[in-house]
Formats: sequence, C-alpha cells, structure tokens
Amino acid sequence: MSLRRKGRDTGAAAIELPLAVGLLLMPIAVIVMLVPQWPERQTVARSAAKEAATLYANAPSRSVGIELAQQSVAQAAANHGLAPAALTVALSNDWCRACTVTASVTVDIPAVAVPFAGTVGAFSYTTSSSARIDDYRSLPGAATP
Repeated sequence: MSLRRKGRDTGAAAIELPLAVGLLLMPIAVIVMLVPQWPERQTVARSAAKEAATLYANAPSRSVGIELAQQSVAQAAANHGLAPAALTVALSNDWCRACTVTASVTVDIPAVAVPFAGTVGAFSYTTSSSARIDDYRSLPGAATP
C-alpha cells in the first residue's frame, strides 16, 4: 500500500515557502535597500563640496572661510542624518585675489548595511568643487595702490 494518496500532495509548500523567503527574497531585499545609499551619499558629498567652496571663496577672510566651509559640511551631514564624522572637508591653501579655491569632501559609504545587524565594510568617496575669488575684491591686509 502506498503512503501517498491518489490526487493529493501534502506538505510540499510548507517547506518551500520559508526557504524561498529566506534564501531568495531576503538577500534581494537587502540589496534593494542598500543600493540607494551609495548615490544618496555621493550627492550629499557633491552638494557639500560645492557649498563649502562657494563659502570659502566668498568669505571676508581665509580663517572665516575655513570656519564657514566646515560648518556647512557639518550641517549637510546633520541634515541627512549622518554622523558628524561621516563627512570631512579639505580646503586648498590658496586664498588670494583671482585664486581658484577647492573644497574636497570625503564621505564614508557602508559597503553592506544589514537591517538590525549593522554595517559590514565601508569605502570612501571623495569629490571636489572649485570656486574663484573675485579678481577685484578687497581683501583684508591687501595693499591698496
């Protein structure tokens, strides 16, 4: 006598469904949640670099420009829910009439972010933006003819 009844298949879906969810759908869901973080953080870094370069170039002095640029990058990190150390800025040393100043912003991007477990690995993305200081602006300490 056969254990299988004619026209009746029992128990196959009960095992396949959890396996399909665990082995197929969860890894795809993690990848789908992870991928948008990369371009989002790159966009934040590009925007912060542009703002920092503009503030640095239009500041009344080099020291004020450095402060304003660093504050704007910290504010960009806070606005996007990132840790303050997630974005760092490096400014060029040139600051004079007709100089082109550059702000380079580096952002940390997690390689794999597993929900409720944390991140595994990370890489950094650096972008820069330049702005020109006006040729005819008056700078503090500059000699006037």
